[in-house]
Amino acid sequence: MNCRCLPVAGLLLLAGCQSSNKEAAVPALHRVNVVLITIDTLRADRVGCYGYSKIETPNLDSVAGRGVVFENAVAQAPLTSPSHASMMTGLLPTMHKVRDTGGFVLRSSDTTLAHILQQQGWDTAAFVGSSVLKKRFGFDQGFAVYDDEMGENRERRAGEVVDRAIGWIGSRSGKPYFLWVHVYDPHLPYDPPAGFREKYKGRPYDGEIAYTDQELGRLFAAIGTNTLLAVLSDHGESFSEHGEYAHGVFLYDTTLRIPFLMAGPGVPAGLRVKQQARTVDLLPTVLELMGGKAPQAVQGSSLVPAFSGKEVPTEYSYAETLFPKLNMGWTELRAIRTNRWKFVRAPRPELYDLAQDPAEISNVIATHAAEARDLEAKLDAAAGSAREKVETAASDRRTMEQLRSLGYLGGSSQREYELTGKGIDPKDRVGVLKLLHFAVYAESGLPLPQRIAMMRQAIAEDPSNPALYSSLGDLYRDGGNRNQEIKLYQDAVKRGVRSAGLYSRLGSLYLRQGRKSEAIPLLEQAARWNPSDYDSLEHLAVAYRETGRIDDAERTCNSILKSGEEYAPAYNELGMASFQKGDVARARDYFEKAAQLNPIYQMNLGRLYKLAGDKERARAAFEAFLAARGSSEEYRRLLPQVKQELAQVR
Repeated sequence: MNCRCLPVAGLLLLAGCQSSNKEAAVPALHRVNVVLITIDTLRADRVGCYGYSKIETPNLDSVAGRGVVFENAVAQAPLTSPSHASMMTGLLPTMHKVRDTGGFVLRSSDTTLAHILQQQGWDTAAFVGSSVLKKRFGFDQGFAVYDDEMGENRERRAGEVVDRAIGWIGSRSGKPYFLWVHVYDPHLPYDPPAGFREKYKGRPYDGEIAYTDQELGRLFAAIGTNTLLAVLSDHGESFSEHGEYAHGVFLYDTTLRIPFLMAGPGVPAGLRVKQQARTVDLLPTVLELMGGKAPQAVQGSSLVPAFSGKEVPTEYSYAETLFPKLNMGWTELRAIRTNRWKFVRAPRPELYDLAQDPAEISNVIATHAAEARDLEAKLDAAAGSAREKVETAASDRRTMEQLRSLGYLGGSSQREYELTGKGIDPKDRVGVLKLLHFAVYAESGLPLPQRIAMMRQAIAEDPSNPALYSSLGDLYRDGGNRNQEIKLYQDAVKRGVRSAGLYSRLGSLYLRQGRKSEAIPLLEQAARWNPSDYDSLEHLAVAYRETGRIDDAERTCNSILKSGEEYAPAYNELGMASFQKGDVARARDYFEKAAQLNPIYQMNLGRLYKLAGDKERARAAFEAFLAARGSSEEYRRLLPQVKQELAQVR
């Protein structure tokens, strides 16, 4: 393998290297069970063993008591997907290329902890609590079981995730296993279940944590003694510190510092490690405790020497967030952190003395220029080239809308971005962040007109931000104001905002109004920017068919199906095209396929049977549609028509 590997003061930097081949030989490992628990969005300073007394976390505290607490643990990114990718691979985001939540997929060429253990004969299973870690994002590699089933829900409570994990443990045949359990509850929206809601009234985030601790206690009891246990968070959470709400925009310790606990074979009890620990250090630490060694390309370091008081090469920790660039049209941020210092590269760079100023209030870059230069040199080495091109993986609109509902904006959808470190400094847009949070994501109870006014103000202050238009468009849609929604997207297009999502939304609204010739160029542009937005492609096919371009409609639908996606609307639209061409037999085949995937398309099948005079089959199809009891807007709109047609064939 030809690459340059530059070791710089304790941080292994492989800016130009590819990860190791998955088939590389690894030593035989100790036959112990391994359980990894990741608690989404958990701040270190909200757990009892980290000094917080306002929440009861007895189960996490018990792990700390019988194992190791890493007091200064940090993430490589304040976002779920990049942070988990670093845990699973031991690589920095610049290497594993998962740079944001949504729009990126963990590559099959990157060796994961699950793959290593599966190759060594371990049973492997994962149970995740949120759609942000669905298998479509690549986190299932190496897992024989990857349970991400949550129906139409965007997340599921810790209790359900733990129930499924315990059920899997109970079915084991005696082989050692690797189990990953991801619980999502502390993430927005904060909504603890009954009992915890009342006990922590006014503090729902704390209530979510206490509930999560209770459910994890059941899992700890089920995993047995011969088990190496690691518990950590992917990132923290900000509650207006530095003008940030939630996480993802900035690189302060409110969102980078995480709890990190380990217990089990080889882990001393009651030890607190003050040296910096990083998410990339998880994989090599677990493998050394099992008697193995991390793949050569891994950029993290084993923390095991710290258990006996030795120094570990974790002095420098790289962190990044591309969220401001990809979603808001601002500049990306990168940072390098030690136990004492943090340097943040931004249009207005920052330097904090964490020993004297742990809240990162005073930017001391003007008085500590030498320290800033030294850290910036380390950052340059870690980040690679000062200019970097980032390619995103396209996502369908339903996935992005689901991520948006969880607070991941997904506002922009270009295929390629150039990172330069220049542009709008996120620090200059904290007013926009506040408006966005209280208008869209906070449980503020504000009336819809006031929330709309707040978002209009945000757009006035930041007119090139694609995420703001999507968020305001959602509010207009919620209020049933389609005309205002259309005008909003028209304004965005006129202002040159490049977003496949906005073009798709406007084109789809034009299509609903019968403005097909105006819809087509917008939907075509959306398809060029994001060819995996199957909803948008299906709308384009409808527009083609209804303007007589049947071949183009069929070509567009077939492009969806060729991707391997079993997408019911595409089969339905092919059925419509075949019927319009007079090929009734083929239309029936397509409608039947669509109806198998989604009962809402039983309606078209019923109509076809009705036209053919087959009342019995028509009646069965209409009844199957009604039995589906869908909740979508489209289902409700069709309900009266189907009831009327069912009456005609009875």
